[in-house]
Amino acid sequence: MPHRSTTARRPAHAAPAESSWNLRPARTRVLLRLALLVAVAVLAPVLATLVVAAPAVAIDDGTLGIRPELESDFFHINLAPGAATEANAIVSNHTDAPVTLLNYAVDGQSTEQGAFALAAQADAQTAVGSWVTLGAESITIPANSDLTVPFRLSVPLTATPGDYAGGIIIQSPPVQGETTTSGGDAALRLDVIQRQGVRIYLTVAGTATTQLSHGALSWERSGDEVTFTLPLQNTGNTILYPTAALSVTSIIGATTELQFGAPESILPGATLNLEATLPQAAFIQLGSADAELVSDAGTQQVSASFIYVPWWIIVIILLLVLAIAFAVWRAALFVGRARRALAQVARAVPAASDDLTDQAGNTTADSADSDADAPLRRPRR
Repeated sequence: MPHRSTTARRPAHAAPAESSWNLRPARTRVLLRLALLVAVAVLAPVLATLVVAAPAVAIDDGTLGIRPELESDFFHINLAPGAATEANAIVSNHTDAPVTLLNYAVDGQSTEQGAFALAAQADAQTAVGSWVTLGAESITIPANSDLTVPFRLSVPLTATPGDYAGGIIIQSPPVQGETTTSGGDAALRLDVIQRQGVRIYLTVAGTATTQLSHGALSWERSGDEVTFTLPLQNTGNTILYPTAALSVTSIIGATTELQFGAPESILPGATLNLEATLPQAAFIQLGSADAELVSDAGTQQVSASFIYVPWWIIVIILLLVLAIAFAVWRAALFVGRARRALAQVARAVPAASDDLTDQAGNTTADSADSDADAPLRRPRR
């Protein structure tokens, strides 16, 4: 696979020329179609043979390419600490003019998305990039020719066992772009630099350690999609190729199975994030997410709660709770007032009865006194 860093503008598509088929007689069109069918039938087996027999061009863009001399895709080298080896890379120039290229070695690295990448020339090279020695910093390849580029890989005696990765880069001279300005801003010029590389995988002899650690499983919702993220770190000394599956289970028992995107690889010491997307998540989610991580380091389980309720539903629930609490408070206040009123009535009734009894007794006594004080009258004869 080529490793390229290019920036270029696509040429504008030319407008199609006006067709002249309508001017041809019908018989001519029929004859041309028959000729085309015959040509396809005759050439199809030949073309199929050419496709099958074509060599692999995984690191060749059709104009320039670099590949191992004795392997089909990448260099695979095994060495002990302190040992060295020599090998050849083949650089191809498919153009009609000679080309001069920069030639240098760099370290390999894993991106956060799990892809393999070759470091920039300006980056500090601490492993393969500093252990490879090339004969020259630049090379010139004649037109339509191949050039053998020898190199020497020397492993330091202090190198620790394990897997390493790097590569050899061929880089074309910068192509000066057009200078543009917009809105009165400073002038901007975009230069194009094209790089291609061939990978070097190195294993330094010693005890292999396969170890993969993970962080907490997290998730984030955006619209109807939920993205789950599982951070990984290769804490061993071998290249790992992990895969992971995810089960999302709701509170009612429904389960959705997902697959995390598989990384190309994860180099020793590298960190990356695995991601899985739930495209149509439920409106309200109450459940759990369980991930199973599988690699040469073993199988690991990671779980996380998966609870999602839209904020406006939470606001409505809070308002309902407040409304119910207010209604309960008003009812309790009414009941309290009613009880106090009934108690006052209950206390007032006996008092009123006592007053009526006292008034009745006083009236009887007054009547008796009046009868005693009245003079006796003699009856007339």
